[in-house]
Amino acid sequence: MIHGVPACAAEVLEWLSAGVARSVAYALADSTKKQYHGAETIFLLFCLFVRGSQPILPVSDGLLCMYLQWRSLTVDPKNLKTGLSAVRYLHERLGHTWVPVVDRFMVHRCLMGLKRLCCTPVQQKLPITPALLARMRRCETIDWTHPLMVVMWAAMLSAFYCFLRKDNFTVDKQNAYNYRRHLARGDIKFDGKSLKFTLRHSKTNQFGLREHVTVAHAMPGRLLDPYEAVLKAFALCPRATVTDPAFAVPSAQGRTVPLTHSMFVDTLRWCLCQIGVDPSVYSGHS
Repeated sequence: MIHGVPACAAEVLEWLSAGVARSVAYALADSTKKQYHGAETIFLLFCLFVRGSQPILPVSDGLLCMYLQWRSLTVDPKNLKTGLSAVRYLHERLGHTWVPVVDRFMVHRCLMGLKRLCCTPVQQKLPITPALLARMRRCETIDWTHPLMVVMWAAMLSAFYCFLRKDNFTVDKQNAYNYRRHLARGDIKFDGKSLKFTLRHSKTNQFGLREHVTVAHAMPGRLLDPYEAVLKAFALCPRATVTDPAFAVPSAQGRTVPLTHSMFVDTLRWCLCQIGVDPSVYSGHS
């Protein structure tokens, strides 16, 4: 008996409590957790410097305004919302009442003023166009027969024709591939005339509640034919299974290495440099 609860019931309650804790822990994406942790640390250090040993939470409007003013010295005001979301999450996690910013007159006005005074104009990245892809393909200083470049070409054309984000077909790190989250070989179907991509996870579908299907049509004999490009990329890893990464590079040890974010972005920038284009005005989302 534990506090009047039979042993079997106590075990069930303990199991349920552990399940609830696990579910709560998985409520936020790993990247969001990292952002919130960093922002919470900065906020608490600032408050300790200003208030010393005095209570910090729930934060007053005056202290929050000073925090925003201080953060605007190093952070573009349009990006301060992430910090505020972290402060709100800190309050709610510790059981404190959080008053929304729109209901805090001074804080809301302070944030609006900072945006008006300090915001830098938004500089959108330029798109990767068919002309740029053709220039890269024809560039004599790029060895398109190298395994990495074969996979890159297939990934670039797939992303271009299917409007994919780099997160749809690359992984954060080599050991971070997860069949349930990332694009696998079995998610790309060939029918002789087109490629059918089935996306089971994305930024707007983080829990895999639906499938998004998109098609890239074959263009036989054309320089920018995605069908032929993906066939050549798949041929590099003939033993790969349907659950293996869709875009992977064979290593010297005989293994396959998933195409990572850094591999894709760094190689794309290098290719742009080879054709005399400033890579800083483009991104992996271009």
